[in-house]
Amino acid sequence: MPIVYRCKNCGYVLHYLQKVGQDYVGIPSISEVMSKHGYICPKCKSKLTKPSQEDIKITTTSVARKKSMLPIRVGNSYYVPTSIVNNEVKMWSETEEES
Repeated sequence: MPIVYRCKNCGYVLHYLQKVGQDYVGIPSISEVMSKHGYICPKCKSKLTKPSQEDIKITTTSVARKKSMLPIRVGNSYYVPTSIVNNEVKMWSETEEES
């Protein structure tokens, strides 16, 4: 099951784990992801906060694909429709590939 950590404000993908076992570190906690970025979104510079229960979406991979909830890889970046974040269809957010 993929895990996507996004900025609440702009939808920037802070961390994208496609599957468990993808790297030797394992699944990072939200605190680890926020700390890695200095608790500031690299894209919109807003303060990163822990998600509320309403912010957390748990679903199957097939449903996430149908609803365009997963980042789309283009070159070395991941793009996410911001319509998932703030109901706007025209804009896109991006993140560099996690190494």
